Amino acid sequence: MCILFSAQAYYTYSKTLYSRYDEKLGSILNHITKRIDLDDLYQCVITGEKSEKYHQVQETLNNLVDEFNLFYLYSAFVRDKLMVNICSATSEAERARGEQDMELLETSDAYPEEELNKFSVAIAEDQITFFEETSEWGVAYTGCKPLINSTGVHFGLLCADISIEALRNTLHKSVLYSILLTLGTGILFASILIFWLHKNVTGPIIALEKSVRKFAEKSRGKKKDPKHLVFDAPEINTRNEVEFLSIAIAQMSKDMRNYVEDILEAEETAKSAQEEAANMTILAYKDALTHVGSKIAYDDSVRTLEKDLKENLVKEFGFAMIDLNNLKVINDSYGHANGNLYIAGACHIVCTIFRHSPVFRIGGDEFVVILKNDDYEHRHELIEVANQKFFETENDYSREPWDRYSVAIGLAEYKSGDTVDSVSKRADEDMYLNKQKMKKART
Repeated sequence: MCILFSAQAYYTYSKTLYSRYDEKLGSILNHITKRIDLDDLYQCVITGEKSEKYHQVQETLNNLVDEFNLFYLYSAFVRDKLMVNICSATSEAERARGEQDMELLETSDAYPEEELNKFSVAIAEDQITFFEETSEWGVAYTGCKPLINSTGVHFGLLCADISIEALRNTLHKSVLYSILLTLGTGILFASILIFWLHKNVTGPIIALEKSVRKFAEKSRGKKKDPKHLVFDAPEINTRNEVEFLSIAIAQMSKDMRNYVEDILEAEETAKSAQEEAANMTILAYKDALTHVGSKIAYDDSVRTLEKDLKENLVKEFGFAMIDLNNLKVINDSYGHANGNLYIAGACHIVCTIFRHSPVFRIGGDEFVVILKNDDYEHRHELIEVANQKFFETENDYSREPWDRYSVAIGLAEYKSGDTVDSVSKRADEDMYLNKQKMKKART
């Protein structure tokens, strides 16, 4: 009986933990796949050349590997007993160490042949595959989703890895505790049983043994429902150790049933909380209308930028403050539905121009771009492009009023001695001045 409960505890807890990780990895892979143009990525693999959308995929993976606290996040395929990279995330910690993004079609021999076979099998599937894999980077629990273009070609895998060291430690500790508890209970039961036998109380013991056998049979038949773990105690009125044993076993079965119910309830609560937290995180960090970063995501990025400044991890960046003109007029004259189209259309232009920098919607008609990388190097040219584009749309009278987008843009760059807040305020002031100039020009 002790062995049965120990084995059952290991099986149930292990299955629950792995199922929880399967759901988490599956949710992440499905979320990322929806944001990838698979036909464009397929062309990148065929030609070996990176497209604009490829860079967006790279940026998405880089952001999400830290957001979801993953071991690794990458897309690849197997060729000639080598792992061939399509697009692999570089975490913030790796970037801090000076590591760069892997190149398109860069190969790696870090995986043994038996591990490569797992990926080869997974790429041919039509669903997400989960398995443990070992490479030079360590042992991980991996979820793999095939990348399939619109013509049905399976050209790669999107993989998310979680370190299973913590999972195994938790599992081993929990199972060890269950085994020790079960063995301790079994030893106590055996000691009491021997004492009864010495007292020659064979009749009550036989009756008690039958009840225990029935309890064990019900336990084996109803493993998934702890409510069936009910011990039917025989009627014993010997007023000695046999009667006390009967009462103790009945209480033990009740406590054990309650213990199992508490575990299952706690696991269900933890699962629901984890799912809700994951959904809340995704929703909180994305603006529902424009799908750019939300105010919460902006505040988080500002805190990260402030930390990087203090640690001398960043030396140049800028802010582009963007404020929509005429939104109130659109809302009042044509309705809020068209006002939303006005906001979303203007945001699309901003994202298209500043494609290498994060864009955030921090108010109803306010957007912020944190200028980085190539966008920062070409900030003045990009501002000119944006101003020209919005000037053209505003003055294109063939468009609907809500498609004639108009914005005021302010620019500020980080200088030695600045804080993130001071750069932001300068950009806001510059935007306000440009907005006033635009109003004067119209009058």
